[in-house]
Amino acid sequence: MIADDNADFVTTLVEHLSKENDMEVIGIARDGKEACEKAINLKPDVLLLDVIMPYLDGLGVLEKI
Repeated sequence: MIADDNADFVTTLVEHLSKENDMEVIGIARDGKEACEKAINLKPDVLLLDVIMPYLDGLGVLEKI
């Protein structure tokens, strides 16, 4: 799962990860609140988390999940 408010970066990262046979992006979040909700519901193996996001920063997301 990717949590980042920079749409261009997310698009580039998804394109890159989609070329990997053993990686699948199961969710994208644009802010900290959405990142918490999706991480709890989707239970990703890996969460790429931006530190500075609207509503709740990356450290706040980690504390909540």
